[in-house]
Amino acid sequence: MSKISSRKIAITSLFLALLAVFSFTPLGLMPIIPGVIDTAFLLILIVTVAVQTEGLWVGVTCTTFFGIASFINSFIRPSVMAFCFQNPLISILPRIVMGFTTFFAMKGMQKVCSKSQKSFVRVQLPSVVSAIVAVVTNTLLVLGFIALGYGSTVVNVGGESTTLLQIITGSVLIINFPVELAANVILAPAIYSVISKYAKKGV
Repeated sequence: MSKISSRKIAITSLFLALLAVFSFTPLGLMPIIPGVIDTAFLLILIVTVAVQTEGLWVGVTCTTFFGIASFINSFIRPSVMAFCFQNPLISILPRIVMGFTTFFAMKGMQKVCSKSQKSFVRVQLPSVVSAIVAVVTNTLLVLGFIALGYGSTVVNVGGESTTLLQIITGSVLIINFPVELAANVILAPAIYSVISKYAKKGV
């Protein structure tokens, strides 16, 4: 038990360290529209891999940290939409929920695909579906709460007035969402396969 606990602590610490580095440096938040929208695909990728490889509670710990980091960043990295993420219902809650939906999507697909003779279906397809669920959950809840709470708020972007709902339905869904989805679907299964392979070997 102590060996398992020590491993979990070490792995969780590693994931949290990666999240901290990518959350509080320009490496993890790449601007789609400078000062307005950043893409967090690296952060979403890290938490997706954490859920898929280490299970529910390590994963939820990481997604919660992701949310808390987003909340903190809303105060220290000013942007047009920063005030939205100062609401924990937008910055933190969706990320916690993402941990659960990603995990149960992974487990459900693993159960459905467990008898397949094809390696892709048995190993990688659950990761692909889980990666999609992670991004969709994050996007749907974050943007949904912003639309419900602040959608009619008028902001200034490039000298022009627009509402947050227009930004969400325009730039975010057209640019940000596809980038995060593509990155997660391509990279998460590849990383999961490598980690799973070495885990079986006891490396």
